[in-house]
Amino acid sequence: MTAGADPRLREGIALYNHHRFFECHEVLERLWLDTTGPAKDFYKGLIQAAVAFHHWSKGNPAGAKTLARSAAGYLKRYPPDYLGVDVGRFVAQFAELFQWLRRHRHAYDAHLVPTIQWAASASRPAPRKRR
Repeated sequence: MTAGADPRLREGIALYNHHRFFECHEVLERLWLDTTGPAKDFYKGLIQAAVAFHHWSKGNPAGAKTLARSAAGYLKRYPPDYLGVDVGRFVAQFAELFQWLRRHRHAYDAHLVPTIQWAASASRPAPRKRR
């Protein structure tokens, strides 16, 4: 599952799952800068997801919601198990949480943050085109 993944992706996901969102952003940004091709926007979506939670945890729900919308837009274009990441599950949980937050004012709660999990099998097809 994670054996073929770039070590920076593994590290970024581990940091995200430990709610170290700023550090996750820093690690994934270095990977994003070194990447060309279809994976570049995938990393950008993960970075924006981490920064959305960073903003929420720092009391900036408006910034969090803006970045969440952008992150979901990038990530939903990818297959459910892109680069070994369970993108389908994460995007569904991420979108559901931010839809709920748009309707309710709620202070940051670490228990609500969805984890990023590794998929059972990895794939590398190109992302779907935006409509």
